[in-house]
Amino acid sequence: MTRRDVVVDEVHGRRMEDPYRWLEDDEDAGCKEWLADQERWLAEQADGWGTRPVFRKLLRHFVDAGSQAVSAVSPPVWRGRRRFFLRGGAGQEHPVLVAATAGQGERVVVDPSVLDPSGRTTLDAWRPSWSGRLLAFQVSSHGSERPELNVVDVADGHRFGPPVRPGRGTPVAWLPGDAGFYYVTCPANGDRQVRLRLLDTPQDPGEDPVVFATENRQLSVSTSADGHWLMVSCAPGAQCGNQVYLADLTATPTHAPTLRRVHDGTATGVQALVKFGPRGLLYAITTDGAPGGKICRIVPDSPNASAWTPLITPDQDTLLSSCVALVEPGTGSPRFLVSSARRGVAGLSLHDSTGRLLAEVDTPGTGCGTVTRLTAPPGEADQAWFIYGDFVTAPTVHRFSLHDQRCHPDVPVADSDPAVSPSSAADPSHKRPQAVVRQLSYPSEDGTDVPLFLITPAGCGPGPRPTLLTAYGGFGATAAPAYSATILAWVAAGGVYAIAGVRGGGELGTTWHRAGSGMNKPTAFADYAAAARWLIAEGITARDQLAVKGSSHSGLMVAAAITRDPGLYAAAVCSGAPTDMVRYPRLGMGQWWLNEFGDPGNPDHLDVLLGYSPYHRVRPGTRYPAVLMVTARTDPRVGAAHTRKFTAALQHATAGKPVVLRCEDGVGHGPRAASRSIEMEADALAFCATHTGLQPGLAGM
Repeated sequence: MTRRDVVVDEVHGRRMEDPYRWLEDDEDAGCKEWLADQERWLAEQADGWGTRPVFRKLLRHFVDAGSQAVSAVSPPVWRGRRRFFLRGGAGQEHPVLVAATAGQGERVVVDPSVLDPSGRTTLDAWRPSWSGRLLAFQVSSHGSERPELNVVDVADGHRFGPPVRPGRGTPVAWLPGDAGFYYVTCPANGDRQVRLRLLDTPQDPGEDPVVFATENRQLSVSTSADGHWLMVSCAPGAQCGNQVYLADLTATPTHAPTLRRVHDGTATGVQALVKFGPRGLLYAITTDGAPGGKICRIVPDSPNASAWTPLITPDQDTLLSSCVALVEPGTGSPRFLVSSARRGVAGLSLHDSTGRLLAEVDTPGTGCGTVTRLTAPPGEADQAWFIYGDFVTAPTVHRFSLHDQRCHPDVPVADSDPAVSPSSAADPSHKRPQAVVRQLSYPSEDGTDVPLFLITPAGCGPGPRPTLLTAYGGFGATAAPAYSATILAWVAAGGVYAIAGVRGGGELGTTWHRAGSGMNKPTAFADYAAAARWLIAEGITARDQLAVKGSSHSGLMVAAAITRDPGLYAAAVCSGAPTDMVRYPRLGMGQWWLNEFGDPGNPDHLDVLLGYSPYHRVRPGTRYPAVLMVTARTDPRVGAAHTRKFTAALQHATAGKPVVLRCEDGVGHGPRAASRSIEMEADALAFCATHTGLQPGLAGM
């Protein structure tokens, strides 16, 4: 029995008990002893999850199948005749960063497994200089999310100066001539800062000049390839209206640029991103008057947002995801290649400099899919690269060419460059999983139609069948069709996987996000419960066969679901989720999320938060479903205390099935080694199979 202390907070007249406050301290001796007890309880319960070896085999199969489909796992970043990309492979713990130079072969520049054979170090970000001679890369260990930034010579690995420790992951914006770069520091206390690091000045990073400072928690910086422009963007939180500043670096010192504010959406929630194109082209992607986004032209002499000229506004229900500017070979005319999505179907379109549609470009897939990471080489490029993926197709790199206005599978070879890449390549062949994807919708509690993806085994008979339901539902993030070894393993075992595009996500633009965030957050949970009821009513599953699963904000969806409607589910897996919505600003990075959830210091916000806060809605004597809680030993993003406290509360209260905690050391909230991910997901799927009655048949192997 976990110790319960008498801790009561009174805020705005509301009395809130918090008996597990003591579990908030990661280093408390009592907390460590409690975790040891939980580990023993987990081992005892896990002995009954007989399908773990089966799911481990399935997951390894689909992870390796995705790795073998194509060697490059990122689009190339071109710098001159040098091409940088991430490469994966079957059995590989982490992707490695490769530089390929025309006529000189390839070189692995960063291999996390060489830096740390234990697999606990991850390559978090990387950015080559404009010449391609130097590389800035960031690595972090043990899930700390506090990276070390190093600069190396790509040819020989020589390191320049001492490492920079920015506090959080940072963008890197290079100056021309490899002179240095701008980056962002996030001190534990104090303003976020944009600093300039000059490589010919061997000074301590703490002495790098500050060129911009803000109390806003989101801060980014970028530069144009020609060295003309510096852009700084800041916002109070994720998916908030931002401010954008521009500086003309040809008319102002790089160490003290004159930054001019050209956009301010903090009061209206309007977001904007300024991008740099060839021949001095400036353009913006903004949500001003366009929930799905639009593209505007910027006149450099009059860069204020009020003077931006709209060029491309997608149709209703179409979300603009990215845009790159290219140059038509022969004529030199600018072209915009735009990626978008309409209810899960990826789209590419080509436009002229006035925004006029020139062509709808065929995308690689035939149905629901996603185009991501659209990129083009700096300068006057006539080609662009992107990743295409869907639920049954591993992410593959494709190349669009203005020469024929078509997309081609891209195979990175050392002797290729942007000017002479092959016009076509063999599509990497691999066995496609035997799964059927259906794009559906269902009515929520207020009658709103909510999109839903349903992935089922091919040729399966009528239900009900064991089903996993998930949804993200926060921060405007979209549950887009994407390859997932977890989904395919569950479906190959005979289960059904459902993904609900509930409000709070970004499936239908910024309006959809606002409808399920802040004071409207309960709408997201209502949409989620409606999805569960619809799946049952349609005969797809039954209450004793339905499990819910999610991590991070998706984990909050799970925690809220089982405390809102505990009798609706047979099992739940909740990983790395905020669950104490009163104290969330005090844990992890919770202070960044006030715009998404609301401020517990505001009495109106507090009432809404208490209405769904999973930790505060646990009621003794309730028959909760079987629950597997998952957390890292320390979680700098969300705070592992959320999971510990919610676990203890459920274990004290439940009159039903077991509640167990899986706590892993040496990792954090984000990416981890492939083998660790497989073990974690095998436990989660086996747990769900045990409590929903799924007996894996190894279909699709």
